[in-house]
Amino acid sequence: MQDYEKLLNEQQLKCVKTTEGAVLVIAGAGSGKTRVLTYRIAYLMQELKVSPYNILAITFTNKATKEMQERLEKLTDGASGLWVSTFHSFCARVLRRDIDKLGYDKSFSIYDDTESTRLVKRILDSKHKEGKNLDRLCRYHISEAKNKGLSPEKYANFVSGADADLYVDVYAAYEEAMKASNALDYDDLLLKTAVLFSVYPDVLEYYAERFRYIHIDEYQDTNKMQYTIVKMLSCVHGNVFAVGDEDQSIYAWRGADISNITNFEKDYPNAQIIKLERNYRSTGNILKASNALIKNNSSRYGKTLWTEAGEGESVEMKKLSTDGEEADFVVRKIAEGIQSGARPRDYAILVRLTALTGRFEERLTSYAIPYKVFGGTKFFERKEIKDVLAYCRLLVNPRDNEAFLRIVNVPKRGIGDTVVNQYAAYCEERSLSLTDLLFGGLESADLAPAAIKKLRVFQDVYLDFFNKTKELGASEIVKYIMEKAGFYMLYSGTEDEDVNHRLNLDELVNAIVNYEKENFGSTLGEFLQSVTLSTDSDEIQDDDYVSIATVHAVKGLEFDTVFVVGLEENVFPANIYTKSDFEIEEERRVMYVAMTRAQRKLYLTNCWDRVRFGKHESNRESRFLTEIKNALIPDYEKRRQAAATAAKNYGLGGFGATYRPNQTYFQPKQEETPKYTPQYTGNASEPKKEDLKLRIGQKVFHKKFGKGTVVQVEGSNVKVAFENGVGIKTLNVNFAPLEVLN
Repeated sequence: MQDYEKLLNEQQLKCVKTTEGAVLVIAGAGSGKTRVLTYRIAYLMQELKVSPYNILAITFTNKATKEMQERLEKLTDGASGLWVSTFHSFCARVLRRDIDKLGYDKSFSIYDDTESTRLVKRILDSKHKEGKNLDRLCRYHISEAKNKGLSPEKYANFVSGADADLYVDVYAAYEEAMKASNALDYDDLLLKTAVLFSVYPDVLEYYAERFRYIHIDEYQDTNKMQYTIVKMLSCVHGNVFAVGDEDQSIYAWRGADISNITNFEKDYPNAQIIKLERNYRSTGNILKASNALIKNNSSRYGKTLWTEAGEGESVEMKKLSTDGEEADFVVRKIAEGIQSGARPRDYAILVRLTALTGRFEERLTSYAIPYKVFGGTKFFERKEIKDVLAYCRLLVNPRDNEAFLRIVNVPKRGIGDTVVNQYAAYCEERSLSLTDLLFGGLESADLAPAAIKKLRVFQDVYLDFFNKTKELGASEIVKYIMEKAGFYMLYSGTEDEDVNHRLNLDELVNAIVNYEKENFGSTLGEFLQSVTLSTDSDEIQDDDYVSIATVHAVKGLEFDTVFVVGLEENVFPANIYTKSDFEIEEERRVMYVAMTRAQRKLYLTNCWDRVRFGKHESNRESRFLTEIKNALIPDYEKRRQAAATAAKNYGLGGFGATYRPNQTYFQPKQEETPKYTPQYTGNASEPKKEDLKLRIGQKVFHKKFGKGTVVQVEGSNVKVAFENGVGIKTLNVNFAPLEVLN
């Protein structure tokens, strides 16, 4: 049993003990919301003797789900019987049980955005429609319709514009193709669950009766469908415990509706509102700057974060001449910290746009500091990984036509587009899935003998894999696919690209093996679902590397030291999100989330001259920096305006000179760049690095980067392809802490 009075502060304790009715907890950044959620569930089970069968907890990332489940298992017995999952995983679980009522098979595939967009492209091609970004526009409208709960017929009354009819037409064709492939997309998981509950009240009754206590984390990020599902689930008992922070609502671009949290009291008239304002993460100066920024938003309940941790170090705001100097400044600070005993994992470099990461990657590499980039292409989105997983999808769901089209000629086996198109048309005319004839009837199909001969090659491969699924586990079948389909042969070269592809394939096997260990008795289909429903932050592990990430990728995480970089107008805030007050408020919330990731030290940087897309840009300082300075620096705005007036009144622009911020007339003294060189700490009896005589293909271990394979040797310099996404690094064997493994 827990001593809740000692473990929780006054407001947290109130959250835990307020168990009946609707409750909204406005949980500021770092205020212990996960602690409140877990202790509340433990309180229900321990003090009120509520069965775990009657408790539901919804999070927004797999990482948060795992953390909550682990905490609960430490707090109370029986926690393994709880439903703790993301919204999409919850809906997938509901649909696996009852989706046959809607005409789908329970082995349905889940398409990510890449697969959904590929399907839209095929539909547009079939309609002979072309246009810049037309596939993305159609995909946007399909998602918009589903988030609003509108069928193609109803969306026709909602959408307007020159291409409105096309969007509706493509949406209808998309839905038809998805059902033929027995597939759902992200939005379908929510929409089809809401439809299932609406059309089959007995299904809704089962879940609404079962879940007496419903907990929703990150409520500010719910969209209309998620909001609807929560309302439906709570129709019997009415016990909704929603935790969120309107100041951290940063997903409007994917349908999140901030009004779900700001209108909570209207939706639940007798709701209790509890604020958590004590911060346990950051120092006082970081909170002072964060509070100064976010108070400029109007769509908020209003709260002021505070801490008992002391003021701490000042927030450092630094303006550099160029983006190269900005990267030098940031990485030099990291190197100095590591030399003083800090770890790479203590640092995060946060960007608004992924295009900004390159400079920082270059500098970190030159210092031999390990790093990973998050928020761009995720591991499971890489081509070779998606190709292998497409084979898996087609084995789990033979009706998955998109998976068939992706891998029928991957690796190449001589089946060209002409043969595939003829075969696809033949199957469509007869309402067959693309694999139906592979199980019988291919030889007698009304197709050219040459086409049948080529398709028979894939038939043999597919049926072999299909039969192997009956005797092999998930990781074994994936290894079998890689070998027999020819993926290792496809990437057998010694070029960096091929080496990275092979390492990624090995990492995929490791991922499946780890999944099997953590989920005893799991199936290939369950692994595929976990992959498709993973989020950016799920890839961020506790390994020792600097994280370079978009702000969205690190929401919910924290770091000792944070650099928020690129703080210029059109960069942060991004120019595509500055067209309305609503968008500016969203961008300000993104900035607020970035700042509140910092525990001890926060740097805010920008530069005069930045190169983007091959061109030099000179943008004004971000309005967010100005807002922070206005609040923290006495008379800052007055001083800024005085400088602007003086420049205008006394400037010599009449001489025809153009002011170029990147032009340096007075070169500041450059600080000497300290070199971060990992020190060799082996025993004196061990061989010197130059005596190791490293060779291509040799396995080595690096104290910072982990295991790797030597791919190039040039004198004392070697290139090593490291595992776990670290990539290829160039190292000097005289200094790098390398150990030979074979």
